[in-house]
Amino acid sequence: MDLNSLLAADSRILSDGSMYELLRRSPEVDFDPHIAHAGLIYDAPSRGVLERVMRAYIEVGVSRRLPMTLTTTTWRANRERVEASAFAGRPVNEDNARFLLDLRDEYSGPGQPILVGGVIGPKGDAYKPGEAPDTSGARDFHAWQIDALAASGVDFLQAATVPAMPEARGIAQAMARTGLPYIISFVVEKSGQLLDGHSIAETIDEIDAILPGSSRYAINCVHPSVVLQALDRNQRIGNLIVAFAGNTSARSVDELDGLEELDTEDPGVFADAHRRLLEDYDIRIVGGCCGTSPAHMEAIAERLLAS
Repeated sequence: MDLNSLLAADSRILSDGSMYELLRRSPEVDFDPHIAHAGLIYDAPSRGVLERVMRAYIEVGVSRRLPMTLTTTTWRANRERVEASAFAGRPVNEDNARFLLDLRDEYSGPGQPILVGGVIGPKGDAYKPGEAPDTSGARDFHAWQIDALAASGVDFLQAATVPAMPEARGIAQAMARTGLPYIISFVVEKSGQLLDGHSIAETIDEIDAILPGSSRYAINCVHPSVVLQALDRNQRIGNLIVAFAGNTSARSVDELDGLEELDTEDPGVFADAHRRLLEDYDIRIVGGCCGTSPAHMEAIAERLLAS
């Protein structure tokens, strides 16, 4: 089953929760300063921790017979960062994809579809749109990582935490050239604007104008209450958002940027915050971003079964 078929099925899809923030705060592992958790697979004990957390997420969905998507830990593994890291010269994206594909194969089967998405992040800080490249710069910058992930055998591609329209447009162009299904996931404000000031509706229109019918869209790295307000202000495009991965903090981006302590909330409270979002909008894939854990995804899974 491919991504388009999965999205067309009459059921919601569970994704994984936080890996970056959850592992970054773990005393069991050390992140590479350049590619973060993408380097963990090269150290046996760290790989074991990564596998344990990912299995916990997978088992939340599998135990409830929910279709799933899983995403690679390659959010910071662009070419520039890989070449500056301790793992320069290694196929970091391909190795992370193979790790997750092998793990997926242990669980998927008839009646239990699980797709793997190859993830890229923005070139700069996700909370600083001024660091984002223009469209042609983004297309050229991200093509190396996008092509590496596409060649690795992943089922689809996903750009996460994109803060600016020109970068989103360039990423979409590079992803479309691979022929794989892909999702562009934005950071938005309550107003419905990306962090660079462009509205989410305007951004989707700009991408669809150059790639008609090609792109899928998502939102991540904000609280469910934030995305609900954003979509309420942009109802025309509300049902074009196929996926959402929420933060457990309702603070604004400005308040979260540089925050030392993780701001989180009870799993049940967090899951309840999805109620109207899932009732009013046809979001198919529901995952977790900063602050989430397997316990948060268990609570969300129960809401998906009830919806």
